Amino acid sequence: MSKSIAKTAKKTKINTNNDAFLFVKALIISLIITFVCIIIFALIIKMANLNDRVIAPVNLVIKGISIAVGTLIFTKNKVGGLKKGLIFAASYITLAFVIFSLLSTSFNLSVGLILDYVFGMIIAGVIGVIRVNKKSKV
Repeated sequence: MSKSIAKTAKKTKINTNNDAFLFVKALIISLIITFVCIIIFALIIKMANLNDRVIAPVNLVIKGISIAVGTLIFTKNKVGGLKKGLIFAASYITLAFVIFSLLSTSFNLSVGLILDYVFGMIIAGVIGVIRVNKKSKV
């Protein structure tokens, strides 16, 4: 009996297609993309003396790209695209809000946050549906 337990233990691997693993991986990668892009954008603003009006649209593009990449990662196994997209977007926006609020030491709940949720969920939902329904090239 101990031999069968040892064989089972040796065969156990991390399933990289597991939804929980893909979800955490997608969140981490999306947040890294966000941080890197925001740092680069902050340097560009500082060096180029850009107007403050460009900050909001560029931040929206950065969030959109991060959410798109995360949704593509989370829907890798091509099941439940809309549901996974919506869950991912809501989780990403919430986590990003908390992290950036902690960094700036101010939690500012506003209409902008609601718009971030709507925008993120639309992006993630559409990408999730497309990803799941796209035919693989054989």
